[in-house]
Amino acid sequence: MKKASLPQSSERKQVAEPEWHKQLEAWRGLLDDCMRKPTRGRVHALRVATLRLQADVPHWLEGHELGKRGARTVLRWSRQAEKLRKVLQPVRAADVDLAKLLALRAQLAAPQGNNPPAGNAKASGRCLRQIDKLARRLRQMRRSAEKALVAELEDRRTRLHRTSFALERTLAPLRLTKETSTPEAIRTLLVALAAEFPILDESNLHEYRMRVKAVRYQADLAARSDPHVARQAAAMGRMQVAAGEWHDLKVLAKKAQRELGNRSAKGGLVELLEELAAESLQRALALCRHTTAQLLKPEARKEGRTRPAALKFPVQRAEPEAAPAKKIRA
Repeated sequence: MKKASLPQSSERKQVAEPEWHKQLEAWRGLLDDCMRKPTRGRVHALRVATLRLQADVPHWLEGHELGKRGARTVLRWSRQAEKLRKVLQPVRAADVDLAKLLALRAQLAAPQGNNPPAGNAKASGRCLRQIDKLARRLRQMRRSAEKALVAELEDRRTRLHRTSFALERTLAPLRLTKETSTPEAIRTLLVALAAEFPILDESNLHEYRMRVKAVRYQADLAARSDPHVARQAAAMGRMQVAAGEWHDLKVLAKKAQRELGNRSAKGGLVELLEELAAESLQRALALCRHTTAQLLKPEARKEGRTRPAALKFPVQRAEPEAAPAKKIRA
């Protein structure tokens, strides 16, 4: 008499796919999609996925001894990821600049209700013409950067895939915890960051934003299971948005000056962008200082959600063209 064999599914306990494996798989998929057609959304998604992995991998490896071979594997992947970010940057920058220009153009061209003074109407007309000229130039730059990106991705794809699979083999035997950050751990990182940036101003705001982003990525690891960490991550996200809005306007003003010239012309695009950047800088500094102070309060966990001053014109980083621009007085 034959013994009935139990199905394998009843004998084996199914193990959930590790988070790090999901992220690396998604990253390779984005890489291939971007190589086929580097749309604005795909370029941005691949850049964000690369940044997140660069922040998460060291965090996952904390407390683990890799040995020389494992350490070399992680270093090789990190170097490839950094090169990939640099390759993506020109296309991403052109996308952000175009989105901001088009949003600004739509606002300048919108009906004002009352008839504006003749001088302001003339200045707005000059800005619109310069926006159109700069937008044409940026589209040309984007097309060139896209071709260069596709060529680079085709050349690097095999290495990127190979190093990511090697990284997987290094991570697989380790007991990695998905969520290790606590509110206290995040606050400790922010305390160290605040000590490194005791005075926040125009000279260091962009660097501060990049460092805050790295801390926020660590907070995101635990945000799903800890509401307080989620609030910390959201607050840091608001700082990123504010500082990013200022930095984008500052960079765009410099590009406009380089491509258009006529810096001294009153009512021109360069002057307008510089004014918007200056106003955005003050908003970003105020929000970052206030939010940082709130996050560093020892009693912040008991008080619940902090409410830093809201941005008037938040930038949606994943969809830059949807970001409303600051209203321009005609």
